[in-house]
Amino acid sequence: MLKSIKFIQILIIMIVFIAPSVTAVDTVKILKPLLGHDKKSKHKDEVILRSLQVTEEEYGPYKFHTIDGNMSSGRSLISIQKGDIINTYIAPSNEEWNTNTIAIKIPVRQGLSSYRLLLVDKDSLPTFSNVKTLDELGALTAGLHRGLVATSIFKEAGMKSITASNSEGLFLMLSRSRFDYIPRAVYEVYDELNTRKSELKNVVIEPTIALYLPMVSYVYVSPKEPRLAKRIETGLRILIASGEMKVILNKYYAEDIKRADLKNRTIIKINNPNFKDEVLMNDKTLWIEH
Repeated sequence: MLKSIKFIQILIIMIVFIAPSVTAVDTVKILKPLLGHDKKSKHKDEVILRSLQVTEEEYGPYKFHTIDGNMSSGRSLISIQKGDIINTYIAPSNEEWNTNTIAIKIPVRQGLSSYRLLLVDKDSLPTFSNVKTLDELGALTAGLHRGLVATSIFKEAGMKSITASNSEGLFLMLSRSRFDYIPRAVYEVYDELNTRKSELKNVVIEPTIALYLPMVSYVYVSPKEPRLAKRIETGLRILIASGEMKVILNKYYAEDIKRADLKNRTIIKINNPNFKDEVLMNDKTLWIEH
């Protein structure tokens, strides 16, 4: 009788303490892009999915949910903090997100986020061919998306700018010569122009200049999901170490990197005073050559 009772007690302990760890399912809830599943979104989704897949042996099963919804960065941050509608988000590093969520400080785009090319009116190409310095660029006016990290960098650098609440408004304003250029990331500028070429017939990518704004994009996880954050970080480090992170990046952006031909452009640096992680910058395993 005593042996039976003891066996039952051991069984209860196993159910209470062991079973949850075996049956726990890590669930990622991330926003679905509103305007189709473009390659930027596919790249981000694949990086997170692979981080879950390569950690299955250690952490067990997972679920990956894309959530329909129209959220600004501010609303997304509130939701991430609560962990209700979404619990995972990829965004450019900034102090507000770093402070209020779990920031996984591994650059998802491995340095590509720092480079910007310029969309300009083709009639203004002679003007830009003479621009070699930040001061010379500062004499021209940028069109910027209100509320983005890159926009705050431009403003802190004292660059002349006009802002709009969305990208479509900016493209329309450029076509009407409201400002001189729109800086767009290497990984987005070619697709953005290609999908609008019928409307933006006079807009081209300036061929001689690239801007360098030290920036990184991190995976941010709800503070209510520390286990999920640890799992994603573990997975990302596995992908970095194996070289798969670079393979995934090239899968989506190799052609854009090649077309940008950064080595043969004049690189103009704009300081980002909010990015001060020298340890991260000096870790060569986290970056790729562009």
